[in-house]
Amino acid sequence: MESEHLIGYTIRALSNLFRRQLMSHQPPGGKPCSETAGMIMGYLCEHVGDQLCQHDIEQVFCIRRSTASRFLIALEKEEMIERVSAPNDARRKIIVPTEKALAIHAQFIAQRDALEAQITRGIPREEVEAFLATAKKIQANLAELPQQKE
Repeated sequence: MESEHLIGYTIRALSNLFRRQLMSHQPPGGKPCSETAGMIMGYLCEHVGDQLCQHDIEQVFCIRRSTASRFLIALEKEEMIERVSAPNDARRKIIVPTEKALAIHAQFIAQRDALEAQITRGIPREEVEAFLATAKKIQANLAELPQQKE
C-alpha cells in the first residue's frame, strides 16, 4: 500500500500542519509554549473546578506519568498552574490554572476557533462529524494495543 494511503501517515501529516499553524500564533511577549504544554494548560483552563490531578492529565492525553510530570513541572515554573491539596485528602494534589494561564487561554481560544473554521471550510458538518467519529474509533483501537513499558 502506498504510504499516502496509510492512516498513520495521514494523521501524522495533519498533526504536523495543525501544530505549525497553532504554534505560529504564540502570545505576544510571552515565552513560547510547547504544543503539549499548551494543550494541557487549555484543558485545565476549560475544566476549572473539576478537581483534576496528574492522573487525569495522563488519561486524557494518553501520556505516561513521567511525561505528564515533566509538563506540569514546566507549567508550574512558568506560573501557569498551582498544585493545591484536595479538600478531602491532603496527599492528593489538585492542579489549578492561574489567572495568567486563564488570560492566555482566552487569547488562544480565539485563535483556535479561527483555525478550526479555516480547516473545516467547505466541508459539510456531517463529514466533519463522520471524521471525528472515525478518529475516535481509531484512537480506541490504538488504546487497546499492548503498551511498551517506559
